[in-house]
Amino acid sequence: MSKDQIFVAVTDFVPEKAFEYACKTAKAYNKEICLIAIAENSPTDSLAKTCSEKTDIAVNYIEGNCTDLFCETLEKEEAAMVIFEISNKKPFNNVSYLLKISRELRIPYIFVKDNFNEIKFDRIIVPITFLTEEREKGMFASAFGRFFNSEILLMTAKDYGSKATATCRSIKQLLDKHNLKYTDVEAKKDSYKVEMEAIQNANSNNADVAIITASREYGLDDIIFGPKELHIIKKSQIPLMVLNPRGDLYVLCY
Repeated sequence: MSKDQIFVAVTDFVPEKAFEYACKTAKAYNKEICLIAIAENSPTDSLAKTCSEKTDIAVNYIEGNCTDLFCETLEKEEAAMVIFEISNKKPFNNVSYLLKISRELRIPYIFVKDNFNEIKFDRIIVPITFLTEEREKGMFASAFGRFFNSEILLMTAKDYGSKATATCRSIKQLLDKHNLKYTDVEAKKDSYKVEMEAIQNANSNNADVAIITASREYGLDDIIFGPKELHIIKKSQIPLMVLNPRGDLYVLCY
């Protein structure tokens, strides 16, 4: 089995929108797809065979339920990314659970919903906060621009300080290096709310995908009410790429 694959989380079925996202990404990056089960008695071999009949991209699978060793399995396989589809079917109806098993991932994890329209990558919205790790968003935004010819929408938080602006400037330098298209989108919120603002204004900006970061640490409010990424995922009407905010966590998918 090849390394650096696009993984799709499955149970006893393959989520349609997650598989669509995987197919388009795998084709653009010239990678293979792999199914990873997060429930008992998931027939990954038969599911992979069924998926192979729908695409000319190689579809592989990991045998058995990988929930308990989810992050470890993906790291061992040197996965490029993993895709979840939010629906009313267990465990995909429990976003908190999906975030929990993804907490230590060293790769991007993608959330789509079963009621989304066609998956597209024409415009990628990138909200930028004052945190240092926001620069990681630039590398993945660059990948969208290079492999999908996406236009990058940069939404810099409206802060009193200059850290977010400096980070945006660094991301622009990276995009300029590859001659990629980008546009500044005015934000009205500060760093604590700009990611939610980007999601709420996604339709008006014709954004197809958003890149956000997960919480650095969970405080008491996060434990009681859920972390900010949980609320963003629930409200989002476009696919979300989530990055874990640790400097040593990134394996580029290109």
